[in-house]
Amino acid sequence: MAASPFWEDGESGIVKEIIDGDSFILESGLVVRLAQIEAPRLRDDVPISQKARDFLANLVKDKKVKLKYGGLRRDKMGRALAQVYIANEIWVQGEILKAGYARVHTYIDNRSHIQDFWLVEREARRNGRGVWSDPMFQARFATTEALSGSEGSFQLVEGKIEKVLHGETLVKLCFGNDETKDVCAIIPRQSWKLWGDNNLDDFTGLNIRVRGRINGPQIARITKKGRNLPAHGPSIWLDHPEQVEFLII
Repeated sequence: MAASPFWEDGESGIVKEIIDGDSFILESGLVVRLAQIEAPRLRDDVPISQKARDFLANLVKDKKVKLKYGGLRRDKMGRALAQVYIANEIWVQGEILKAGYARVHTYIDNRSHIQDFWLVEREARRNGRGVWSDPMFQARFATTEALSGSEGSFQLVEGKIEKVLHGETLVKLCFGNDETKDVCAIIPRQSWKLWGDNNLDDFTGLNIRVRGRINGPQIARITKKGRNLPAHGPSIWLDHPEQVEFLII
């Protein structure tokens, strides 16, 4: 059931149309986006994206589903951001993750019960199911070479934190000793409180996996408001702790 008792009940309805591997439309016209997972974007040149859509269609098409909520209920496009169940028993996100047709992708306003998601995803990854058999979706090393060309895409990135740098507005978890060139995970000041009593300096020397959108390298520059922005290598913005897993090597 995966945390079902802790999520709030929402709408029910028959699934009328499948959009892609993680979204569909109910007979009522409500568009539903499966919260906290991301399937491959539907593209003709990415065969597994069609397989992900077909898997979701076989799972829910023409069936009655129940929506449950554990965070933000609607996105900017008016889509329902929901956990979805069939017959109040089959957890749709769990089935998709188990088959390997999506990766866990949380947001600051939708990140509840992350352990349930990670456990299912890890099983699929260890068994090479679905996207985990495709190099395009594998976790990447935290190096500039491994992340080259991935700007703007959602990625899982693994590496050892060599040092932690504190600034006035952010904390950098650096996967190398040269923060102007090496990959860094960046925690903005507005998110520090979410990390609670964790001492971020303790990340030094740890192997971690982070997940999020890749930002490309940046040369040193001065903003229109006169702020000096230092150069940095590829980066990932971490605005909530659920984007981080600690690895045992």
